[in-house]
Amino acid sequence: MNTQQQRSPHLSLMPSVTETASEPGENTDWREAGLEEDASLVLLLEALASPVRFRLLRLLAQEGGNLCVSELVERIPRSQPVVSHHLRLLLFAKLIGVKQQGTHNYYYILPDKLKEIREALASIEHLLQQRREDQH
Repeated sequence: MNTQQQRSPHLSLMPSVTETASEPGENTDWREAGLEEDASLVLLLEALASPVRFRLLRLLAQEGGNLCVSELVERIPRSQPVVSHHLRLLLFAKLIGVKQQGTHNYYYILPDKLKEIREALASIEHLLQQRREDQH
């Protein structure tokens, strides 16, 4: 599957293959350049970069998950179509899961992706700390 097919049109900050090559002759396949893992993390961060999506995650965490769209719409000032759209983007990024019970879909947080974000940011912080220690 190519990069265009993998990314959502609503998450537009993901670099395309042509955007990652800075000079002619440089490796233009971003996967070979070791950016695939970073691209996956960027997708997660972009999914969190919306106040509506971040609020949806916060609500799911506060309520212990298992909220349906109508319950989420009651808690934030957005219409049902807007909430459903943002839930689809969170699902696409695999930050949340969904299960059907009767006629309703209930959403819940998938903690592994949040852990992945936390670990990636911690690794950057660790590298900065090492650099500071090396400079002293």
